[in-house]
Amino acid sequence: MASETKRTTIIEVLLLAFFVLAFRIAFEGALPFFQDHFNLNFNETLRRLLRNYPLALLMVILDFFLVWMLVRHIDYGKRPLLRTMLETAGLLVIALSSAALMRVMSPPEGRGEGSFLNYTYWYTALAAFFFNLIIIAGMDIYAYYGRVQKKALDLEIGKKNKARYQYQQLKHQLNPHFLFNSLNSLDYLIHTDANKASDYVRKLATLYRHFLSVDEEQTILLKDELEFVRLYVDLLSQRFDNSLNVMFDIRQEDLNSRVIPCSLQVLVENATKHNIVSKDLPLEVRITTEDGFLVVRNNLQPKTYKVSSTGVGLKNIRGQYLSVFQKDIIINNGRQTFEVRLPLLD
Repeated sequence: MASETKRTTIIEVLLLAFFVLAFRIAFEGALPFFQDHFNLNFNETLRRLLRNYPLALLMVILDFFLVWMLVRHIDYGKRPLLRTMLETAGLLVIALSSAALMRVMSPPEGRGEGSFLNYTYWYTALAAFFFNLIIIAGMDIYAYYGRVQKKALDLEIGKKNKARYQYQQLKHQLNPHFLFNSLNSLDYLIHTDANKASDYVRKLATLYRHFLSVDEEQTILLKDELEFVRLYVDLLSQRFDNSLNVMFDIRQEDLNSRVIPCSLQVLVENATKHNIVSKDLPLEVRITTEDGFLVVRNNLQPKTYKVSSTGVGLKNIRGQYLSVFQKDIIINNGRQTFEVRLPLLD
């Protein structure tokens, strides 16, 4: 796609250079001819043309209409040869028509009698062509850069919308699954230990308050995300009866770096979802910072039955980093450990 765009741009530049060179050769050849043989002055002819205000206004309107039609039907970068030919043809029609109207509205005095299409007409057409060429070139430049800015803005909006959608998907994947398991754990605690049940409800409320507080945020400070994930792990520990061991080794200088909200929770949840977590086989998850990455690593002890998984969590985390920050996550699936590296953001 990039090579095709580059090739199209080169073709457009070459066509423009050829067009400008051809016009310059023709223009420089025509001026001496008319001046030597018919005693016509280009500046005077152009001045007479522009002093006819209704005609000058009509030419500008026709130039605008020509550029508008081309932008509407053949965007910049698409079929450059056809676009150049149509624009040149339109320019010629406007110039010839303007010269004809000029001859009707302001016939020359004492020169050019006889044929309507005499040397005065063609010289006026040359002046009109020169004037309209400048107007159309200016309009084209304005329209082109306006189009480029609009595409860049649309692309940026699209990226933000995509990132927002992926973040919502990330939360939606986490919330229902986690809430379902949390309510089961809460139901058990209510019947066995009322104090623990009360503490569990408080932590669960704090957790969901955090979900709401980062709803519109694209990134979060690592120290805040770690505080959140510690609370999250406390709730998971109730569910797994302390068979889940999550260890933290975070460098002090990395605490003010930023990460995607809820990304740690999804990775910890994935670890518990795909591995056995029991007293005999406790699951160990290490969360560290290394070389500009937040690393989440767990030992592999796959469940004996197949766990249904769409991989949406990792895909959404990766999509968030790529679309918004142009950075990719690193996934290492070894024989004994599974590791995900999230880039730390400034």
